[in-house]
Amino acid sequence: MKRVLHFALFCLVLLTTSAFAAEVVDGVVATVNRQPILRSDWDEGVRFEAFMQQKSLDQVTDSDHVLALQHLIDRQLLKAQMGNAEYMQPSDEALRQDVDKVRAQVPNGHEDQAWQHLLASYGLTEASLKEHMRGEFQVMNFIEVRLRPNVHVPDEEIEAYYHNQLLPDLSKNGGAVVAFTDVAPRIRELLTQQRMDEMLDVWLHNLRQQADIHSDISIPGINAPAEAAGASGSH
Repeated sequence: MKRVLHFALFCLVLLTTSAFAAEVVDGVVATVNRQPILRSDWDEGVRFEAFMQQKSLDQVTDSDHVLALQHLIDRQLLKAQMGNAEYMQPSDEALRQDVDKVRAQVPNGHEDQAWQHLLASYGLTEASLKEHMRGEFQVMNFIEVRLRPNVHVPDEEIEAYYHNQLLPDLSKNGGAVVAFTDVAPRIRELLTQQRMDEMLDVWLHNLRQQADIHSDISIPGINAPAEAAGASGSH
C-alpha cells in the first residue's frame, strides 16, 4: 500500500534508474504465485497485529515480524480460493460493531481523542484499522463457511470432555460444579473450533505446497533456511 510520501519519493527518483526507484519506493519481501507482498504491507501488518494484541511496538520481536508475514501469505492464499474479491466481506454495520468492541477493550477507548492517539501510536488510522479488520473478517467468514459443515462432534466426545477435562479443572481451581446440560453447547462449540483449526492447518499446508512462494526470509511452514538461501541466490 503506497503512501503519499512513497509517491513523492517515486516522482523524485524517476530522474535516476528504475531499479534505484523501486528500491527507494518500496521493496518486495515475498511473492505468492507471482503476486508481491511489499515491505510497507508487511510493516503495517506487524503494527496491526501488535495493536490487536495490545502489545507495544517496542515489544514486537523478530518472531512476531515473521509470523505477521506468514499471516499475509496465508491470507493471500485463502483469498485466491474465494475468486470474488467481494465474497464474504462483512457489512459496514458489522464492521462498525467490531471496531466498537475493540474500542471497549482498550483503555479510554470510548474517548475519541484517546482512541485516535492510540491508533496513531501504532501508525494506524481508523480507516486503515477498518480495512485490516475487513480483510481479517472476510477470511474468517470464508473459513467458517468452508470448514464448519465438515465438522461433526459426537455426543460421547462432549460428555468425555465434561467428565475428563472440565470437572477436574473446576475442582482443581475451586470452581462450582456446573450441570452437563448447561455447558454442553459451549463444549460442542469449543471442540468444533478445535477441529476447524486442525482442518485449517491441513488446508493451508496443502495450499502452500501447491503455490509458488518465494521470499528471502525464512518462514516456518513455508520455506526452510536452505530454501531461503536458494531464493536469495536466484533473486
